[in-house]
Amino acid sequence: MPDVVVGHVASSNFAQVADEFGRWNPACALGRGVVEGEGEITCDGLRYLWLESGAGECFIPAGKRTQEGDGKPLGAEYVPDPLPASVMDALATLEASSESFASALQGPVQAIVDRRRGAHFIGDVAGEIWLLLESGVPRGEWTNSENVQAALDVVLGAYRELGWSEKSVSSWEPVMAGDQLAVTADAPLRVRGSFRYWSIDVTDRAETHTSVARRLNHLRDTAGGCNFAFDAFRRLPLTWIATDDAGDGVNVVNSHVVNIATETSRTHYHPVEPVGGGKPQSEMYLVLDPGVYGLKTYGRTASLVTFPDVEDLSRYEQTPLTPGATVYIQPGTGHRGLDTFVNVITLPGFKPRNEIYLDQRIKDSAGGKAPYNEALTG
Repeated sequence: MPDVVVGHVASSNFAQVADEFGRWNPACALGRGVVEGEGEITCDGLRYLWLESGAGECFIPAGKRTQEGDGKPLGAEYVPDPLPASVMDALATLEASSESFASALQGPVQAIVDRRRGAHFIGDVAGEIWLLLESGVPRGEWTNSENVQAALDVVLGAYRELGWSEKSVSSWEPVMAGDQLAVTADAPLRVRGSFRYWSIDVTDRAETHTSVARRLNHLRDTAGGCNFAFDAFRRLPLTWIATDDAGDGVNVVNSHVVNIATETSRTHYHPVEPVGGGKPQSEMYLVLDPGVYGLKTYGRTASLVTFPDVEDLSRYEQTPLTPGATVYIQPGTGHRGLDTFVNVITLPGFKPRNEIYLDQRIKDSAGGKAPYNEALTG
């Protein structure tokens, strides 16, 4: 029966989380590490790292490319790619015609347009593409204008090549808790400082489609505001890359760093037989300290509610979460984060339309025996 396994990055019980992770993901390995001083991180294939605590620097050579900068701007040593004329024209069409889109799509389309900076385009729009796919609106109904659809098709066809900047000078750059780093066998990473990290090794991949660093401060905050006592935060270091077939494409792991509020959190699960095919989607919580980013807790206590059997929603467990907690959630397990600042890791990623929501079912079937989000029920 699906369940969760809980450990801590600084405790011996981390091993049981790593074992469960390996059982579901035999081509990957969950690890952890500590940097004290200066050294080099190496691996045999591909390794993603996420800082849990502390801070330091990584050495990024000239010529490296990144899609950061749509949050806090990158330094002058980063030179953005020129925007192709065809894409520039397409973005102008989208900006002038945003109201022609279905209402659920207007926000993501505007967020794409907003990344244009004159003759350049800054940042990664894979998250917005995911929202278009996740919306449930059939692609033929996204807009009532053929010209606007053609313009969007231009952007969709080019989006993986958009938003990149190239570094012109080699230098050390700061990293802090929550930031993501990528290492390959051909590109070991020089680091220095004092920090602890989680890592995932991908043994059947030799390269990454993302940049060496994805630092949260340099990424666009896609959370929006709150009208209650909670500090919104949502950055997407590594998100789903749309694929044309039923497989998972380049996707092997995704990362979204989110401050999850009780008021907006949905109870959901990812089915063992995933929507759209490919590998079943499992999830991890790598819990961070909200104080690092100045996020107030307002006296709230972070926790995770889980439902081991989605056919019996009266049964649940509630697990308190503290910074450094490491949680593995099997496919098919209902779950809902409450008031927690967390790096949500999914394997192979955040598959579109692969979240099955449960709040209404809990309300209807559990007889008040289990918690749910009343605001998300009819």
